[in-house]
Amino acid sequence: MIGCKLLYDVCEALQIAKENDKPFGGINIIFMGDFAQLPPVGQVRLYAHLNTRSTGQLHQMNMIGKVLWYSVDTVVQLHEVMWQAGSANEEFISLLALESVRPDWNTLDWNTAPVIVYENAIKDAVNEDSARSFSRHTG
Repeated sequence: MIGCKLLYDVCEALQIAKENDKPFGGINIIFMGDFAQLPPVGQVRLYAHLNTRSTGQLHQMNMIGKVLWYSVDTVVQLHEVMWQAGSANEEFISLLALESVRPDWNTLDWNTAPVIVYENAIKDAVNEDSARSFSRHTG
């Protein structure tokens, strides 16, 4: 979830990038998400009540962010997940089946990266497994 200040920050960045003082730099914005999820971390929710008597800079940014949210004039609710249904999805699944979807951990560039664990028993098990794997692949 985005908060009021983040919405303000996005708007300000787009205004600078587009050199346009209109909300969001004059471009169309598409918001997607679930409003039942957790609130934004460290920010005021878009639908929260704001104290109109506060005059600090952060409060002003939050107020502008909330006004920006209220300026959204078109809402489309999607009730059905369409990409998971139909022949197009079946074709996509078939295409995926042609490719290897699981990585070969032995051929990846980082297969020799150090493994950091917090217990000696885990370290010993990882080292033993790595030694066996190395001996299998090198003879």
